Amino acid sequence: MNHRTTLVLTIVAGLVVFLGVLVLYLPASWFASALPSQMKCAELGGSIWQGECLGLTFQNAKLGDVTWNLAPTRALTGRFVGNFALTGDAQNLTAELDLGRDGAGELRNLSGQIQMDPALLAQFPRDQRGTVIAAFKRVQLAAGGSPRLLDGHLQLRGFRQVGARPLELGSYELAFDGAVQPDGAIKGQLRDLGGPFAVNGTVALPAPRSYLVQGYITGRSAEAERLVREISLGAPPDASGRSAFSFEGSY
Repeated sequence: MNHRTTLVLTIVAGLVVFLGVLVLYLPASWFASALPSQMKCAELGGSIWQGECLGLTFQNAKLGDVTWNLAPTRALTGRFVGNFALTGDAQNLTAELDLGRDGAGELRNLSGQIQMDPALLAQFPRDQRGTVIAAFKRVQLAAGGSPRLLDGHLQLRGFRQVGARPLELGSYELAFDGAVQPDGAIKGQLRDLGGPFAVNGTVALPAPRSYLVQGYITGRSAEAERLVREISLGAPPDASGRSAFSFEGSY
């Protein structure tokens, strides 16, 4: 091997090492402009593979700090594999992820909680409060982020109405067993965890971004039962004293 060939190989090897280091340590701040317009970070640190977004806001709502740790080699194949955590005053969330660029993939060991407060997210009702707690072993997502499989539960704790007519509304759980119906729908079991209302029912996700809630509700006190009668527009309960309810929509 002559000196010229050796020099070329040395240069090529040096470029490969340089590019490898560059890819591994690309500063996260270089990609701030790629964030959605409604999402901002007060400070971006680390690399795009292992970094942090301090002071994350979404539509002017202060969510907290986000940290992430991704596998660079998997990202080069079009998948984002690793873990992330969100920590804030009113919410926290952690999960392991394996997602494609279109949002399809899986979240594992997803857990966290968030306070229902319109000061945090404008989408929350103005006159209701509570704590939403999530614990899922697996969440499979289709392209665009619609759920395809859910294995875990959501809880709504300390649900209450505030304002001129404060009222305790109880606590509830929605549990999914990881099964998918023959028609592709996901169905969860809804029940109360104590409070003024006894609730038992189901929540079905029959199509992307739609839901159907059905079940029975009974007041555990005279005041609670009076509210049930108002909600059900005076429809009489069944032989066991339960009142049926059903509503659907999209998200």
